[in-house]
Amino acid sequence: MVGCFANMVDNNQQMEEMKAVPNRDAMSEVKTRSLEGWDRSVPWIIRAMIAVLVCVSIMNLDTLQTWLDNAWGYLLSTWTFNSVYFESWHATLTYAVMIPIYPYALHYMTFLDRYKVHPSVTYVHTTTKDILVEAVIYLTPLMLLDTFTIKKYVGVHPSIMAQKRLSFIQTTRPLPIAPPTVGQVCFQLITSVLLFDFMFFCFHLLFHKNAWLYKTVHALHHKHDVMHGRVTNLLTVQERITLILAANYALRFMGSHPFTRMLFVPVFIFLLVDNHTGYDFPFGIHRIVPFNLMGGPAAHMAHHFKGTTHYQPFFTYMDTLLEKYYAYSKKLKV
Repeated sequence: MVGCFANMVDNNQQMEEMKAVPNRDAMSEVKTRSLEGWDRSVPWIIRAMIAVLVCVSIMNLDTLQTWLDNAWGYLLSTWTFNSVYFESWHATLTYAVMIPIYPYALHYMTFLDRYKVHPSVTYVHTTTKDILVEAVIYLTPLMLLDTFTIKKYVGVHPSIMAQKRLSFIQTTRPLPIAPPTVGQVCFQLITSVLLFDFMFFCFHLLFHKNAWLYKTVHALHHKHDVMHGRVTNLLTVQERITLILAANYALRFMGSHPFTRMLFVPVFIFLLVDNHTGYDFPFGIHRIVPFNLMGGPAAHMAHHFKGTTHYQPFFTYMDTLLEKYYAYSKKLKV
């Protein structure tokens, strides 16, 4: 009798565990849920707040420009910002700070569990040793690139660039003296994100369509049982470098000022981490941007558990075009 009861308990526990573990085929159909109740008002309230903020900023553009000029002057006076390793340090520190503040904190806010894309979404804890090892693995190739690569920024005098080329090892960055305008920062930031999104869509699609590239470069990113924020950095060295170079070339193509590049890092990392949290909030960026132009955590989770849809990291227009192309190709075959 006791044995039967124990078996029933074990079976129930196994059933609960099976429910919690996502089925990869089923998760490929996960979609962004429709908002209900007061949640439907949240995106509109945030949009209104952004509109007010933009209007106030335009009205006080001179003040904002003065603040930006002062900030740029201060940054130029610091050794850290002038260091050739600044952007690598900045990216690593931003990720290290964002992970405990965002995904880790969400794990303990149980009142937000109703926004989980799937009940299995959680935060997978790690040791301090693993975090340090991860940081070393992340920083080493980047700092090597920084050491032997001459940084090229718009607005730097040719004579300074010529002087930099005389040295094989780089220690400081050739930075422009003039600060950017507020308008330039906004334009460069938005267009750089858009261009990176398009570029990495192309690489991402290639990784999935080429069996060798998928196995050697990208498969590691899909090797997890549950969705959590730290999956963001579950990358091979090759894919991490591809990701960073894509972001860097997007910034360079748009002629982004170093100040814009500094702001790009937290925006870029937040968008990546947010995609991997597995929480579909009514105040999520994919909700605030209208017309379903952004995929969000639900779309990205569907990609992780099947890998045949949602290749675009942030937006959706290229995936939509790809689906239409596939549909058109099927019609031609028929």
